[in-house]
Amino acid sequence: MKFCQLVNKEYPVKVKAPRPGAKYCTIKPQFKDPRIWADDEGKASVDNPATVQAISQNNQQMIDQFIASADGQLMGDDKTARRILDQFLNHFMLKNKICTVTTNLAAPNIFFAGTLDQIDEDLLSATLSNFYVFLSRTGIVSQSASRDVVDYLDTSYDIINGEPELAAPEDDYQDSFIQQLLDELSPAQADTSANVGNRQLINPENYDQAYVITAKLADFKPLASRTFVIKGSSTIEELAETVILMFHGDLAHLYDAINEQTEEFYTQSEDFVPGGMTKVKLDLATVSLLNEKDKLTIHYDYGDGWEFKLHVQKIQPVTNEELPHVQKARGYGIIEDIGGVGALEQYYDDYQKGQVDPDLLDWLGGEAIDLNAVDINELNQLIK
Repeated sequence: MKFCQLVNKEYPVKVKAPRPGAKYCTIKPQFKDPRIWADDEGKASVDNPATVQAISQNNQQMIDQFIASADGQLMGDDKTARRILDQFLNHFMLKNKICTVTTNLAAPNIFFAGTLDQIDEDLLSATLSNFYVFLSRTGIVSQSASRDVVDYLDTSYDIINGEPELAAPEDDYQDSFIQQLLDELSPAQADTSANVGNRQLINPENYDQAYVITAKLADFKPLASRTFVIKGSSTIEELAETVILMFHGDLAHLYDAINEQTEEFYTQSEDFVPGGMTKVKLDLATVSLLNEKDKLTIHYDYGDGWEFKLHVQKIQPVTNEELPHVQKARGYGIIEDIGGVGALEQYYDDYQKGQVDPDLLDWLGGEAIDLNAVDINELNQLIK
C-alpha cells in the first residue's frame, strides 16, 4: 500500500477531459466539475475544512446521480455500491490531502488494493469501473480514461489473484526495474558540495558564449528536430522552456531536465530526485555549465510523457543576432494533450491517409495539423 502511494505520488496518471462535443457525453451532470478545486489539490485536508466539505457534498451529488443512472442500476446492490463510493471519494480521497476524481487516474487502484479484505473484490471492481464509465458519460473524464480505469482494475485483480504471467518476475530485468523504482522513491541524500543553495551556478569561461544545440522529439517518427543557439548566461529553466515552445508545447505542464554526463537533475520539485542524481534548481543553474558534446533530456508533461533529447554541438562567441534563435527545423513537433508519442504517431498515420477522426478534428479547432510542416519564422516568434 505504501509503495503504491509513493509511486502514484511521483508518477500520477493524467486524467483527461473529453474533447469538446464528444458524442459519448450523453448525461448532463447534476454536480460540479471537480476541476474547479484543481488549485486545492494536494493541500492538507485538515487545514482546509471548508474545501473538504464542499468537495464531499459534490461527491455525494455525484454518487446519487450515478446510483440513479443506467450504469449504477447495473450494480444491483445500491446500498453496497453507495458505501464503496462514499469510502472511496469522501474518506480515502480526502483523508490526508485533497484529491478528487480528476486528480489521479490511478487512485482507484490504490483504493482497490487496500480495501480487498473488507469488500467482495468483484463488486468492488465493478463499482469503480462502472462509476468511471458514468463519469465519462457526464463529461468529467474522457472515454479513454474510463477504459484505462477498467484495464487497471482488471490487471490488479489478475495480479492479486495470482496470474503467474502478471504476478511473477520473468527475468532479472524486472527485478532491476523494481529496484530502480525503489531507489527513485527513497529520500535523496544531501550532497552539500552540489546542492547549491541560493547562489547561481555558472561557468565564467562559457557564461558570455553562445551554445549551438540540437534537439529532437524522442521516439517519434518521422523525425522532429531543431538546431538553435542560446546564450550561456541563460538558465536551464529558460533552455527547457525554449525547447518546449520550439516543439509547439504551451508550457501548461510540469517539466524537468537531466544532464546525462554529470547526473544532475534540474527541477523545481522539493521532494523527488531520481536515484543517483544530484538535484539542482532549474532557475539557478545556467547553460554555461554545459560542455561540448554534453547530452540533456528534457521531460515535459508527465501525463503525456514527452521527451526531448538535446546535444551540445559547439560553444562559440556571441554574434549580433537575438538569442535564443532557431537555425534549422524539421517537423511540426507535439500536439498538447493528445496522449503522448503513441497517440501522435496514430494521428500522423491517420492524417497521411486523410482519415483524421472528426471528434479529434473538432478538438483541434476544425483544422488538421500537418506534422511534416514547420515555419522557422513562427518558431522564432514563439520563443521571442
